Amino acid sequence: MVRNSYSSGRNDDRLSNPNGKNEPQTFAEEGEEGEKASDVQACYAFSAVGNMNLNAMLVENIRSHDYFKGLSELPTFEEVVDQIYYDATYITPWRPGTHKAQRAAGMCSGLRGVSNAGVPSTSYMLLFKLFCLQLTKGQLTRLITHKDSPYIRAIGFLYLRYTCDPKALWGWFEPFIDDPEPFAPVGQGGEVISMGRFVRKLITELDFFDTLVPRLPVRRRQTTYPYSRPPSAGAQTQKNITVF
Repeated sequence: MVRNSYSSGRNDDRLSNPNGKNEPQTFAEEGEEGEKASDVQACYAFSAVGNMNLNAMLVENIRSHDYFKGLSELPTFEEVVDQIYYDATYITPWRPGTHKAQRAAGMCSGLRGVSNAGVPSTSYMLLFKLFCLQLTKGQLTRLITHKDSPYIRAIGFLYLRYTCDPKALWGWFEPFIDDPEPFAPVGQGGEVISMGRFVRKLITELDFFDTLVPRLPVRRRQTTYPYSRPPSAGAQTQKNITVF
């Protein structure tokens, strides 16, 4: 078999710097004001793949997209949050109409990422940008409690769902199970649900708009959390929700 030893400089750079110039944020030294590296939300290793536990084909398409490359001009958390406010209008992984859910066979199978490839959504490119920044727990709290846009909050919950240790996930999500803020996950014209319902779906369902969120360990999924608070106006309450 003849081995092709040709490698362009561009490909070499892509292999050594897969995220381009989207680098971690600058952290304050211990004893100084600002975000500390010691407070970074660690990414739980659900699999050996890494990359935020996202679908490998989705990550590859994000990294090669010009929009994601352009996000390298936003080196701070605050700048990226502002960009989410202006650009995020839905939170599906793929841009609607560009990705086929069914898997092709043979050489064009989904594992090879050929025929099923689509255009990653702006929200997921911003989500992966936040991952590149290495968010702290304080920054994640600011995301999921943000007042300006439900899509900022939704991206924060997705960040936690993909990266958080299953043992700690309920501690993040439980205060928001009844959250009544309405939004449309698929954007204008789509079904409007409460943020609480969105959070519950993230921890009770694996399928998320033609992708899978990480599978939680069975021993956690089988744990039933008593949930019997009185329903508030507009809240969609269930009693004894099995969340893990």
